[in-house]
Amino acid sequence: MSNTKERGRLGDILTREFNEYVAALIEAGHDWESVWATATWPPDSTLRWLHGRFLLARECAAMIGHRFHDEEIARLGREHLEYLAMFPDGPPSLTDDR
Repeated sequence: MSNTKERGRLGDILTREFNEYVAALIEAGHDWESVWATATWPPDSTLRWLHGRFLLARECAAMIGHRFHDEEIARLGREHLEYLAMFPDGPPSLTDDR
């Protein structure tokens, strides 16, 4: 696998894990932009588990040189939430299967 492919896949994984973490933060009533990078969660909480998955994905991406700065990650989170707001019934489809 090429380094470009690895970077793309790890970037996709990182983004997916971060979006799941953001969704859980919002669902729990937190202001995700102010707590995502610095919060500590109780040992048995779902937020701690999701935060750990995101941190692991971030570390894996960094190991092959695909480093994301906090500002870039926050931007990706905002873009994902904007996308969800644009399509509240799910992503558009090329077929009429809905």
